[in-house]
Amino acid sequence: MEKRMKRSRPLSRLLLGYLVRTGLACTATALLWFWGLMGTIQLGFVLPAYSGSNAALQAMDILPEMSADHFDADALPDLCRWVLLDETVAPDEAAAPENVLATNMDSASLDLALALGTMPVNTQFYRDVPLIDGTLCRLQYDFAMPYADPALRGVLPDFQACMTVLLILLLVAVVFAMTRRTARRLRAITGQLTEACRLLAGGDLEAPMPAPTHVREFDEALQTMDSLRGELAGSLKAQWAMEQQRTERMAALTHDLKTPLTIIQGNAELLAEEELTAAQRPAVDAILRGAGRAGQYLAALRDICRVQDTPAMAEDFPLLPFCENLAETGRALCAPRGVRFACAFRLPDGLTLHARRQDLARAVENLLANAARFAPQGGQVTLACRVESGQVLFTVQDDGPGFPEMILHNGGQMFATGDAARSDGHQGLGLYWARTVAEAHGGRLTLANTGGGALAVLVVPMYHGKSQ
Repeated sequence: MEKRMKRSRPLSRLLLGYLVRTGLACTATALLWFWGLMGTIQLGFVLPAYSGSNAALQAMDILPEMSADHFDADALPDLCRWVLLDETVAPDEAAAPENVLATNMDSASLDLALALGTMPVNTQFYRDVPLIDGTLCRLQYDFAMPYADPALRGVLPDFQACMTVLLILLLVAVVFAMTRRTARRLRAITGQLTEACRLLAGGDLEAPMPAPTHVREFDEALQTMDSLRGELAGSLKAQWAMEQQRTERMAALTHDLKTPLTIIQGNAELLAEEELTAAQRPAVDAILRGAGRAGQYLAALRDICRVQDTPAMAEDFPLLPFCENLAETGRALCAPRGVRFACAFRLPDGLTLHARRQDLARAVENLLANAARFAPQGGQVTLACRVESGQVLFTVQDDGPGFPEMILHNGGQMFATGDAARSDGHQGLGLYWARTVAEAHGGRLTLANTGGGALAVLVVPMYHGKSQ
């Protein structure tokens, strides 16, 4: 990376290079245009701009010997336009139309000649020559490049104007080409930055960073991203190691607690078979219930450790029968509590899901058990399943008190429980299991309140871990 920075140049140098290259290209284009212009003169296609002035000087040598009655227009050069004015008009003064004796000008040129030129941008010039009889001949000529062939002057567009437009178009094309070239380079550089951002956003911390751009500011950004990627990779590895350590400790703890719990439960069962006093019987029953609940907790913890450490293999299975089995479980959970159960499956026939069937079933069953536990007697639990954008959505809804704010904020975290409205001593393992299974499939668990109960949505991709 340090070598990259040493070989880089600042962005200002890149922009300065663009300006210099563009200036040189425009200069070269203007020179080529000028050489082309001179070539048309050398070939005799057009005449130099001073040809009109030379023609006027030639006419000035001829006109003093003429009069109005003996005016020979054919003797004058064809590059000059002329108008004869009566003797009342002095040289270099404006004249009126009634002062015109004869002319070869069109109306627009004549108006300019009488007024001695009134256009803001005027390439026309005038020479006044008194004739021998006192009349005045006003010559009008252009300082421009006319066509050498007189027949072309009234047919083709003005040559000088066309060449000016051509020069402007050439310069615009050169600037556009140089700008496009520089923009293409900048687009390639920003594309490298975009690729680096995409790698970071996608969590790909092993792929190599894009090649250096050789522009200092952009290479500094790439260097920062590379450093960030290294720090992120280290942080993720440390987090993963801590998670593995926690899982291992949890697995060891559940294994160690299994034996003493079995002893406690076994002895409590033996005591329950004995003749107990009225005061002893409730205590033994409480021990049995507590041991049973503790056994459920340990089983849930073992399942969580298994899905994180050695998950079950994914398999292909039909989705509709899978949902129907979940519906049977939901009915069995709701019936003893006096809760109605409904299901809504919008699935095409023959649709197959690639997932860890047993883990996924256990996760949805936990959501159903949670909903049945908190739905009021006479209330309803609804299980829905649909497919959207290549994902399967399992929705469990009840009309109970809803999730407490703590659950909505920390829902799916281990040992996250709410208040008494939505907590009966369970330690949040059911939601944690559902979240763990969803994330193990590349999906998610979403919890929300609908205003009339709780809503849990478990989302898993249809082809997790399998090429489509």
